[in-house]
Amino acid sequence: MPVETETDFSQAILNEARQEAEGIVDLARREAERILEEARKELEQAYRTESPTAAAQMAKTRFKQLVAAAKLDARKQHLLTQERLIADVWQNVSDQLLLAREDEAYPKLLQRLTHEGIDALDGEQFELIVAQEDRHFITQDFLQALSEQTGTTLALADQSEPDITGVIVQRADKRVRCDNSLQGILLRQEDTLRLEIAKRLFEADGVT
Repeated sequence: MPVETETDFSQAILNEARQEAEGIVDLARREAERILEEARKELEQAYRTESPTAAAQMAKTRFKQLVAAAKLDARKQHLLTQERLIADVWQNVSDQLLLAREDEAYPKLLQRLTHEGIDALDGEQFELIVAQEDRHFITQDFLQALSEQTGTTLALADQSEPDITGVIVQRADKRVRCDNSLQGILLRQEDTLRLEIAKRLFEADGVT
């Protein structure tokens, strides 16, 4: 999943959420069609066994019940599936983020994330914390180029951070840090993304 900015990152997640939401809506639609078909058979039976007046009254009552039940079921469906949808999307994206290092553009992404992390902090000396799998990317040339660009002194931290892609920039005195890992970016966007996923899920079939 190519990521250029946090906006692109958020949009990629929303696109996956939209696809899964459409699947959920399609499933709910098929269930609604099944209920309506059963109701149609029930009303046909009423016309055969009841008087026209009684059958018509039954049809009106049944119609109101179906509408009310459909609205209630739709809301219930969203409440039950919303968190599962978000959890599924979250897991899928988390898995993809760990695969980012396999992309040939990953070293450039590391440079950009590091630069942004340095810009977010005050200070002149910083350490870069990355996953063990990424330590080979942080070469002397990598550090020298960024040092010249930012006017700071950089070093690769002794410790590694498991299960991340991207970088955590830490001031040399270890008092402040900027988590600019892809996982950190995801967490910073969590509230916004949850709202957007829920919004798109509800909009998908017109439930308000």
